[in-house]
Formats: sequence, C-alpha cells, structure tokens
Amino acid sequence: MARAVSLLVALALSAGLLLLPAMRGRDLTAAGHGLLTPLLLAICGGFVHGLGYEPLQPILRRLLRPVLLWPAMAGLGAAWWWLS
Repeated sequence: MARAVSLLVALALSAGLLLLPAMRGRDLTAAGHGLLTPLLLAICGGFVHGLGYEPLQPILRRLLRPVLLWPAMAGLGAAWWWLS
C-alpha cells in the first residue's frame, strides 16, 4: 500500500510540475527555481520507492523510506507552489 501511495504522489507532483506553471501563467521566480532540484529529487525517490526498487547501500535504503519521502514531497511541493 505504501508503494502505491508513493507512486501516486510522485505521479501527481510530476504532472503538477508539467501543467501548473503554464496554467498559472507566471514566470518561475528565483526561489521557485531553487526549489526545483530538491523537489525533483524527492519525486524521483517517490518513483523509485513506488516501483519497488530496493537499493543495496544502507544510506540509500534509509533515504528511500515513506517516512522521509512523503513529508519531503509534500513540503517541497507546497513550498514550490507558494514561492514560485
């Protein structure tokens, strides 16, 4: 169930990144542009966890847990929305 949630949240955020800037009709600010890198890394982590990949390195295994990925995706997505 957690993998499905990770995949759905990653899909929703990636679709939002593709569609919302054009719908809002605004240019991307410097603050919004600076948040894109960590947001895209969190979305990639959501896809990795959602598709079921389990890395061999212990540090990556700890980073790709839902307890870290979901708040990171939600917080960075909200921050990008408000600051861009």
